[in-house]
Amino acid sequence: MTNDIFCVGLTRTELQTLGVLLPTTFQIISVSPEELNHAAVERVIDQARCIILNPKQLSVDLLDDFLRGQDYQRWNDAPVPIILFSDTMTKEQRREVFMPEYPILSVDLHERFNRNRNLAVKLLRESTLPCWQNREAMRSNMFNDAWYLIDIETTGLDRWKDRIIAIRIARMANYEINWERPTIYIRQDKPLPTQISEITGITDDMLAGGVSMEEALEELDSLPCRDTPFLFTNEDFATGFLNAEYLRCGKTFDRPYVAIDKLANIPFGYLMQRKAWNIPALVGFKTLRKQPLDEELQKLFALTACTFEALQTRCDVRCPEEFAKLYATELCE
Repeated sequence: MTNDIFCVGLTRTELQTLGVLLPTTFQIISVSPEELNHAAVERVIDQARCIILNPKQLSVDLLDDFLRGQDYQRWNDAPVPIILFSDTMTKEQRREVFMPEYPILSVDLHERFNRNRNLAVKLLRESTLPCWQNREAMRSNMFNDAWYLIDIETTGLDRWKDRIIAIRIARMANYEINWERPTIYIRQDKPLPTQISEITGITDDMLAGGVSMEEALEELDSLPCRDTPFLFTNEDFATGFLNAEYLRCGKTFDRPYVAIDKLANIPFGYLMQRKAWNIPALVGFKTLRKQPLDEELQKLFALTACTFEALQTRCDVRCPEEFAKLYATELCE
């Protein structure tokens, strides 16, 4: 798979819009529907990161080839390109064409704001950008080696005004949980906002029996094996708050980590999910191995396990040292 975006049946204006929206790391290739046959569709499916189709410019057979080809990749553990529609299907196409189990998003390349288009551009951008810190330290950490699953709760969304109130930690090795620490609650100077208590289930009484932020960070730093990476979702949120808290305590957050939701965009981008938590259920991921007791860590565990599994089977990637295989351009550390 490359970073190539194949566009079939798009107008010049739509191609220009894509050129503005997408980074230069994507090559936009315009293909005339008249140039396509079954073999050509197969080549596009094998090469493309994303395919944008105008269904109204395609025959029933060609559109069917694209959608069946994508589904074939999915079921045969191969890299799966994202398919987007720039227009709606005809009545005949809706009646005759094979449709996958998951929805194919229709993006508007003319409107100033289009939610589906913004989601697609966001996921495509994230699938080409490094989503980790200190890869050198975790270069040889295999997917079945040890990883720390980390989840945090905060008093709000502003890393400089709000504070971390809880940290959850579990250790995953060989695709199962072999250690889970009780939630670390962190004392606060003032009562929690009612809305935060309702969302998190955390009360002032729970925090009153907690530790100071300095003690919480010391516990994070003292976790065995300094080079064992952390795993987060929502990198900007989690690492933003941790960096802020470390700075307040006169320290630096330099632990190696991977943002698993962004990494999941590479093997699962075709699902076009706004919430990465949905991915394991959509791909039918199940495991009989030991999982975390905490519900939030359970979701992180499921997303991590199915992403690691997909990277191995579809991309032949088994550790951070091999992440370069996932990107069409040279990685910057």
